[in-house]
Amino acid sequence: MRSFLLLLLIISSLTTIQAQDEKEKEPLVHSVLFWLKNPKSKSDRFAFEAAIQKLIANNPQKISGYLGKPANTEARGEVDPSFTYFYQMTFADAAAEAAYQIDPTHLAFVAEAEHLWEKVIVYDAAPIE
Repeated sequence: MRSFLLLLLIISSLTTIQAQDEKEKEPLVHSVLFWLKNPKSKSDRFAFEAAIQKLIANNPQKISGYLGKPANTEARGEVDPSFTYFYQMTFADAAAEAAYQIDPTHLAFVAEAEHLWEKVIVYDAAPIE
């Protein structure tokens, strides 16, 4: 009986350690909403999309990148479709996100496209511990 309880304790401990290791591997999610100054301008949209697609394709810190626009979903009070673009990158951790902030690919995107937007909101999220 003691051997069985000891085995259960070891398995439980290993499962907890594995879960903690997996939690540490969960990414930091960097979500950014952009409001363009001239959202109806095809040339402004093209320029913005080209600049941010370069960032997504070339940034070395990212795990993944995504660019979207407001979805055509049911209008509800809690849904805000007022933004022009939604951009999301995932990073391995906060250190990778900090390196991204000063990376030449990010700085080039800002220099190339900041004149196109009037408002930006950033939401950074980390796993719940």
